[in-house]
Amino acid sequence: MDRNRVIVIAVVLVVGLFAIWAITTGAIRFFGSDDENPTTTPSRGSAQPTVGSTAPAVDGDLQFRLVGVRSAGPRELTVTVAVTNRTSAFVSFYGESQQVVSTESRTAHGAVSLTSLEPKESTNVTLRFALPEKFTAAELDLHAAPASAGTRIRLG
Repeated sequence: MDRNRVIVIAVVLVVGLFAIWAITTGAIRFFGSDDENPTTTPSRGSAQPTVGSTAPAVDGDLQFRLVGVRSAGPRELTVTVAVTNRTSAFVSFYGESQQVVSTESRTAHGAVSLTSLEPKESTNVTLRFALPEKFTAAELDLHAAPASAGTRIRLG
C-alpha cells in the first residue's frame, strides 16, 4: 500500500473518532443548549437584568455569582466570580468576553483566559481588567458565550 494512502486513512480515522467522541460527550452540540430548565434570554437591545452582588445571575448555559472584587493597582481590577455550568454538556467560559462597566457606561474588557467546565461543574474564575484613566467600575457584564445577551452584576 502506498505511504500517502496510509496517512490519509489514518487521518480520516482520527477525525472520525474525534467526531464520534465530541458528539457523544456533548462537546459539540448541534441543536442548541440541553439546559434542563430553558429560560428566555433577553436580546442585547432590551434592558439587561441587574442583580445584587450576592444573588446569582444567569446567561445561557452558565450561572454567575460574584465572590470578590479587589483593586490590583491604580488601574487594574481583579474580580472573582463563581461560574456554574447548568447543563449536561462541556462548556467554555471566555474571559475576554466579559466586561466591567463604569458609572459613565464606558467598558473595559477582561484579559484573555479560557475556563472549561464539565457538566454541572462550578468553579471560581478570576477575571482581570486593565482600566482606562478616570474609570469608576460599577457593574460586571458577564456572557456565557461571546455573542450571548449577557447579564449584569453590580459591583458595589
